[in-house]
Amino acid sequence: MAKATRSSIQCCHIVLIMIWILLAQYQIPISSVSVEPKGGGRSCIERERDALLSFKASIEDPSDVLSSWHIGQDCCRWRGVVCSNRTGHVVKLDLRNNFTNFNYDYYTDMINYKFRTLGGEINRSLLAIEHLNYLNLSYNDFGHKRIPEFIGSFKNMKYLDLSDAGFGGSIPPQLGNLTKLLYLDLSFNSLESADYVAWLPRLSSLKYLDMTEVNLSAAVDGVQAMSMLPASLRVLHLCDCNLNATYSSLPLYSSNLTSLVNLDLRYNYFHGPIPDGLLGNMTSLEELGLEFNDLIGMIPETLKNLHNLKVLNLAENQISGDIAELMKRLPPKIEELYLFGNNLTGSLPSWLQHMTSLRYLDLGYNSLSGHIPSWIGKLTNLRDLSLSFNHFVGIISENHFANLTRLEDLSLSGNSNLTMVVGPNWLPPFKLKYVDLSSCNLGPHFPTWIRSQTDMINLAMSNSGIANRLPDWVWNVISSVKYLDLSLNQINGVLPSTLEFLSAAYEINLNSNQFQGGVPQLPMSLRVLDLSNNSFTGTIPLSMCNQVQSLGILDLSHNRLLGQLPQCLTSRKSFRANPSDLTPIGSELSIVSFRNNSLSGEFPLFFRGCQYLNFLDLSYNKFYGSLPIWIGKRLPQLAILLLRSNMFSGYIPIQLAKLDYLHVLDLAHNNLSGTIAPSLVNFTAMTTVSSYRSYYIPDFISFFVVTKGQALDYYTMTMMSLMSSLDLSCNSLTGEIPQEIGGLATLKNLNLSTNRLIGDIPDGMGGLWSLESLDLSNNELYGEIPPTLSALTFLSYLNLSYNNLSGRIPSGQQLQTFDNPSIYEGNNDLCGPPISKNCSGDGTTLNYPLEHEDGNEMSSFYLSMGLGFAVGLWVVIGPLLFKRTWSATYFLFMDNICDKIYVFMVLNWARFIANIKKK
Repeated sequence: MAKATRSSIQCCHIVLIMIWILLAQYQIPISSVSVEPKGGGRSCIERERDALLSFKASIEDPSDVLSSWHIGQDCCRWRGVVCSNRTGHVVKLDLRNNFTNFNYDYYTDMINYKFRTLGGEINRSLLAIEHLNYLNLSYNDFGHKRIPEFIGSFKNMKYLDLSDAGFGGSIPPQLGNLTKLLYLDLSFNSLESADYVAWLPRLSSLKYLDMTEVNLSAAVDGVQAMSMLPASLRVLHLCDCNLNATYSSLPLYSSNLTSLVNLDLRYNYFHGPIPDGLLGNMTSLEELGLEFNDLIGMIPETLKNLHNLKVLNLAENQISGDIAELMKRLPPKIEELYLFGNNLTGSLPSWLQHMTSLRYLDLGYNSLSGHIPSWIGKLTNLRDLSLSFNHFVGIISENHFANLTRLEDLSLSGNSNLTMVVGPNWLPPFKLKYVDLSSCNLGPHFPTWIRSQTDMINLAMSNSGIANRLPDWVWNVISSVKYLDLSLNQINGVLPSTLEFLSAAYEINLNSNQFQGGVPQLPMSLRVLDLSNNSFTGTIPLSMCNQVQSLGILDLSHNRLLGQLPQCLTSRKSFRANPSDLTPIGSELSIVSFRNNSLSGEFPLFFRGCQYLNFLDLSYNKFYGSLPIWIGKRLPQLAILLLRSNMFSGYIPIQLAKLDYLHVLDLAHNNLSGTIAPSLVNFTAMTTVSSYRSYYIPDFISFFVVTKGQALDYYTMTMMSLMSSLDLSCNSLTGEIPQEIGGLATLKNLNLSTNRLIGDIPDGMGGLWSLESLDLSNNELYGEIPPTLSALTFLSYLNLSYNNLSGRIPSGQQLQTFDNPSIYEGNNDLCGPPISKNCSGDGTTLNYPLEHEDGNEMSSFYLSMGLGFAVGLWVVIGPLLFKRTWSATYFLFMDNICDKIYVFMVLNWARFIANIKKK
């Protein structure tokens, strides 16, 4: 998992390093785009020094990266400035952000990275540096400002890198004036094309072009311009450019890109089959990236004509057919083949063993079946083998790995019918770095061959049938592991009192085992800790005060922990151990779950410093006291707040409504009192779909929502986006339900049951158009059920029992589907289907509590009205029964006016009854 979820910052840094490799590999002459630093002798030219100082004056430099620009008069010695030894002119300006101290801590990395970025305005004074041929401003942040048009005036420019620099808006077409340009990188900005991109073909010398994440959807001539790119191009990256066309409409196959070596068209959502002539005469092509599109069918046979192709990435498409047929269509020199996330079927073909050049083979997430053949061990150059999440069966033995001496990455996870059987003394020929055998059958003993794998970075053996205790040697072997996942097994015993020796560990997941004893001391490097669903006992150790300084995810739920949290987590002075660092501890936490323990104490004060917290679950414990009003201010990112089944008391702070991203609020089963303030039911994220904000919550983090009469388990933030819930049930809340609650248009679960709420059910509840579950039972609500509830078309669960509701149960639309009388039980004055009590006019008299003084007078009125109606009816109907011509004329007349009479009578009868009830 950790391998697949590296931060975008790390990816960008890797790309930065790879650029220099690409320059050499694709024969882009480095000497032509950079000039050696000036070694001495001539000083920089004065007007160019003044231009640089003017440039610096307009730049924002929070960490003083350009501090050397204040030292001396020789600008050729300033940081990032290179002059020509021959002329003394400034020819190179390299001001990229070179922050490299990434440590898998997203928030800290982002703070440090942003602190070293340059921003502000790019001053036109640079135009005085006429001989500039190299400009690199990558990995900075210019606040979505446009790329200055004057950059197109540097007629000697050969290298221009503006990647990931925070530029926005349209790309200036003046860049087309840089006719000597060899290298152009505009990737990872917020750029979009203008109405046309005809300036691109004018860069006739270009060899490297990266426009990753540049939005080309608005360019009316985009497809045509792509087909007219200069023939000199060797590297073309158009990843995630919103080209969004059928593949046949992108005429790269008719272009003259015969020198192209690397082509990246990933994330463009091309749809349809890959046409036979797509790549035309690109016979020099070595790398082809088509990942994350919508390609269907089998790959074309003409693909085998690309004899130099070494890397083919077709991952995350809908390529279908037999894997054997696909392999026949591949060129012979393939070294890296990525086909995961497609619809391939069949078993591995025997002649795959002859593709001995393969170094990376990823066939994961398909529908491949059968046994894994032992001849796969003949692919002696394999470094990465992934067959995860298919339907492989049978046994995989040491014969499969006999000659895989270079193997570093092995993933067989998600094949639940695959069993690994090797001898207890087997010594593998490889040294693995990444191991993922989750959901394979490995147990009951921990695999002894792992003892030889001392270079592991990732080890995942989740749900693999391992039982009993872990061998003592395991802890030595995994001392360099960054990602450890042994969850969902039956491992028991006691962990070592300290795991601090796992100094490289970034994530430890031991959830759903049978570990006992106390929570150990943990390594300071740790960012993710999941010890949930075990049998850990005792109190949370004092050492946790140090661990939460760096933790981002902490899950200790479903254990037997008890007592109060350490004082450092409850004190008003919850700061780091270093007195000079006043950053509150826990400031990097994003996910915390203490669910289902016996922890006690007031609401932990150290959460005040958790500004990035978006998931907090303290439910099913013994926390007490009032809910602090600072939650709404100090936890601005909170998306899920679960405090169910504790002993919290007092009022619900109206400041909770300031939590703009709150999707799930569960305060049920506490001792809360007071009214539900109208301002409290104004949660932005429950009001509009557009307010949803995406967060990363890993699959192993779950939360419960009691909805539709049952507890449902939600495991990922993706599922959280489908659930918006407000549960205030089983408290002592009083007063009326505010009309404003109807504004929570995206709310799916509302439970206010078992309180002391009074008044009518608000008509405004008809605005809860997303509602699926509504429980208002066991309150003191009165009045009629509002007909607006019939408009809730998604409502599938309703409970209004045990209130004081009265009148006819509304029928029609959604309410018609609820035929269970128990949902209205305990409301003695309700009538009509589905309960057995009829309403007035349905055959029995409805006893409305008409409280007025003239009761006898009203009875006489009803009797007189009934007799008068009967006599009048006979006078009219009687003659019609005996005179046919009269009856025909009469009914013809009635047919013509029946609609008007019906509407008139119904409306006036309703007004009449309403007036009686008011008296």
